[in-house]
Amino acid sequence: MKILDYIFLFLIIGLFMLAASCTPQDDDLLIPPLPTLELDGRLQLDNNGYYHLELRQDVHQTIHRIEGTVTNHEYYEPLKVSWVSNLTWYLQNEWEVTTANPSSYVIDGRVTNIIGPVKTMVGDTLILSGTIREHLITDTIKIVLH
Repeated sequence: MKILDYIFLFLIIGLFMLAASCTPQDDDLLIPPLPTLELDGRLQLDNNGYYHLELRQDVHQTIHRIEGTVTNHEYYEPLKVSWVSNLTWYLQNEWEVTTANPSSYVIDGRVTNIIGPVKTMVGDTLILSGTIREHLITDTIKIVLH
């Protein structure tokens, strides 16, 4: 009987050792890839990486759509992109208005933002940054206003 007790004890210790030897590296296979963000100004791009937008002089504000592509979005839906622009203008000299919408959501790997610079910004460079805050992923474009 004592031999069976030793064999049973040996099997139990062996099972515990086997269970303890599992590595967490197997869990790395379950981590999805991070999303990426790439913005497209949908305008003429010069050799320095600046887009160029011709502002309309017959209206106060020129409206233009910026597009972006987000990869690996299917692992993290819904994804929200926050937008920041360096240019603002004042409505009725009282309310500060930014030239970009503050946020938008990724739909089928695409994201858009509408910018609205005003005609007094001719000669300025609009810097627009989109950020997926959950992953701290940012892309920035620069648009020279003519």
